[in-house]
Amino acid sequence: MFVDLHVHLRGTIRPERARLLAVRHNMALPKSMVGVPGYGWHDFASFLQAYDRVTSVVRTARDLEEVAYEYLSIAAEQGTIYVEFMLSPPDLLRAGVPYADQLAAVQAASDRAREQYGIECRLVATAVRHLGPRAAVEAARVAVARATSLVVGFGLTGDERQFPVQQFEEAFRIARSEGLKVTAHAGEHRGAESIIEAVDCLRLDRVGHGVRAAESAPVMRQLAASGIPLEVCLSSNLALGLYPSIKEHPVASLAAAGCTFVLGTDDPTFFATSPQREYQLASIALPLGPTSASITERAIETAFCDEATKARLRLGMYRTARSA
Repeated sequence: MFVDLHVHLRGTIRPERARLLAVRHNMALPKSMVGVPGYGWHDFASFLQAYDRVTSVVRTARDLEEVAYEYLSIAAEQGTIYVEFMLSPPDLLRAGVPYADQLAAVQAASDRAREQYGIECRLVATAVRHLGPRAAVEAARVAVARATSLVVGFGLTGDERQFPVQQFEEAFRIARSEGLKVTAHAGEHRGAESIIEAVDCLRLDRVGHGVRAAESAPVMRQLAASGIPLEVCLSSNLALGLYPSIKEHPVASLAAAGCTFVLGTDDPTFFATSPQREYQLASIALPLGPTSASITERAIETAFCDEATKARLRLGMYRTARSA
């Protein structure tokens, strides 16, 4: 049984769905993009460009619901029991989709998937770092504008090389003041110290990626002592060239240092992965490390959802284990 705690909702869009939505909205997607695995990007800059181009076909609440449901249904069929989607509400606001409609769309997808497959879903509203701190404050204000059990967190995504992390403190203060848990991308494209900087400045509950903590023994010790989980995305790290192979990925070093980690797919259709695939890769990288079951148990513990949902997820794991 799998848990996906780091996945961008629009990064799950499959080529078939992208083509359908492009036709629906009379938009053009190059065949060189939708006709190749991963949409044909070749480095981080081209990945960001491909991501923006492909995800721009999501223009309405209906589109969003279809994309969310499709991912939940496919993930559930492979054994996934819980997903925390990341979504930047201002992106669709600019396309004319009110925040309330965005929430209703994801909730409808979640309800349908739960009824049919038993999978649970929650939402982490995000700001995009390379759009700057003012945009982040606005994203936080949007995120807390409607109280709902669906939205459980606030995060900072995008290019972590842009803007000092201290400039995002106000956005995170707004989110925390309304009870949202917080996470932020750090330690993916910047070094180990950037992780501690983000944790301290933004008072993070989890760290998005964080794998470059392995470059610093003091940073690993501090993360291990604090117990702050790292949202490790193995396929993403390999695809973006952070590490040449799964055997050379530092997740084993992080585990050996006592760091807490969970798994995520990041942008699964762009990186040709799934929750099942991430757990398979983890078993290769950690042959003597945590089992799949223990990784899932840890993920449930560190998920941003309420305790009643966590209890249902644990019960589902227990019943599955008993019947196996």
